[in-house]
Amino acid sequence: MTEQADIIIIGGGVMGASIAYHLARQGSSKIVLLERQGIGNGTTGRSGAIVRQHYSNEFTVRMAKESLAVFQQFDDRVGGDCGFVTTGMVVMTGAEGVDALRANVLIQQEQGVNTRLISADEIDEAASGYSSAGVALACYEPDTGVADPMATTYCFAQRARDHGAIIREGVTVTRILTIGERATGVQTSQGDIQAPTVVLAANVWSVALAQLLGITLPITATRHPMLALRRPNDFGGRQGLHAVGLDLARQIYLRPDFGGITLIGSAENVFIPSDPDNYPQSLSEAEIAHYRTLGGGTIPALARAVPRGTWAGIYDDTPDFHPILDRLSACEGLYCAAGFSGHGFKLSPVIGAWMAQLILTGNKPDDMKHFAFDRFAQGKEIRPRYSSGVLG
Repeated sequence: MTEQADIIIIGGGVMGASIAYHLARQGSSKIVLLERQGIGNGTTGRSGAIVRQHYSNEFTVRMAKESLAVFQQFDDRVGGDCGFVTTGMVVMTGAEGVDALRANVLIQQEQGVNTRLISADEIDEAASGYSSAGVALACYEPDTGVADPMATTYCFAQRARDHGAIIREGVTVTRILTIGERATGVQTSQGDIQAPTVVLAANVWSVALAQLLGITLPITATRHPMLALRRPNDFGGRQGLHAVGLDLARQIYLRPDFGGITLIGSAENVFIPSDPDNYPQSLSEAEIAHYRTLGGGTIPALARAVPRGTWAGIYDDTPDFHPILDRLSACEGLYCAAGFSGHGFKLSPVIGAWMAQLILTGNKPDDMKHFAFDRFAQGKEIRPRYSSGVLG
């Protein structure tokens, strides 16, 4: 006998888990989340998990501000320990980026974000250890922090279970089932499951499933490297955490971690597609040397750091580096939450709530309307104010 459900969610990363939690806590009857590996084992587990409010559009700033409040009060508002720690964040630019930084900070301040412009001379006071060389202007956001992506995802998943959702790991969805132009469930490696509502939250793997229905999602898989450095012990020791850094001139970000570790990631746009199931998951010696040099230019102490590991994650980039959060009208009952372009983790609390509202009521909050699927066909793409779209 074919299994029955009310809502099926494909993808057990932070987004799928957040959607499952927000649906389940509102009393949806039978929610089944399917993850082909383990919870958080896809792109979420490779996330830098920086929780910042520094964005260049008003609606994205509001999303980030609301999500940060959830991370700050995660145990009370969701339940469990997401690993969030406040570190502060410094954003630095050369002369060519001064106007954009001033404009973006003004937007953030108008939305109530606690952020301020600082001069190059004030950088070390606000964010100890960062170099001011070549910096024309910077800003400091004291409320930025970092979280644990695996812990956060497990918390959402466990709370979803507590509210009655079913979460199955090691189950691969091979096809979305339809009758006519309506979703009726999914075909999986362990048999079919019928449901009138299906949610695509499988990052870049959402593309192939949609394509089988004749729906083309404008999402490209791109590789993004990460280098882990063990800081010299005289820079914070094993437990010290420096501020998060966005170096717009070098196009890198720096994320502190416990154990004396700093993660260095690339903030460059990548236009070369990667195969998400077959790409280099570690860094070459040349890449290690490159990011180590860049990191030492931003935080001089890192010039004496020791490489302690590397990995590369996959972004699901859309043409405007913003997600698709919508029902897919070509197939009734099918919804999409994909195309996050590196922004998904920090916005997951808000997006989970939005998707639950859309699925249960058919209504979208005003800020959600910017992420409609048809914006690409209608020429209404979101325009980031930074040249690096992955910064938002």
